[in-house]
Amino acid sequence: MKKVLLIILVAAFGLAANAQKPFTVTAASKTISAADTVTMTGVESGIVMFEYNYTETSGTTAGKLYLEGKFLSSWVKLDSATLSDVSTIQTMRTIPTQTSYKSYRFINTNTSSSTGTVLAGYLRRPVGS
Repeated sequence: MKKVLLIILVAAFGLAANAQKPFTVTAASKTISAADTVTMTGVESGIVMFEYNYTETSGTTAGKLYLEGKFLSSWVKLDSATLSDVSTIQTMRTIPTQTSYKSYRFINTNTSSSTGTVLAGYLRRPVGS
């Protein structure tokens, strides 16, 4: 009887530990003064969301922002947004419908003369959680 009770307790604590697995966040932060790319390689499955934040610090912003995934040697467009000339944070959040790519990138095609800060990355729930 003690063995059965011990097995039940160990199993219960094991399930509780798996239920509490944390999310992992991978991010890049930098200042840019022209068009720029943030590339994420070796990305594992379980992606919950991608996010790109751009804040203009000077100049005029214009252009597009793209999120792409790489399959073999080809980049595939997954999402896009238009960049505007505003002083507030411009955010693109993407919840992917498939996460079978191993590499992703954000391309900021800023065609104007602005300087700004970028914070870009992804949120991932580890497999098995």
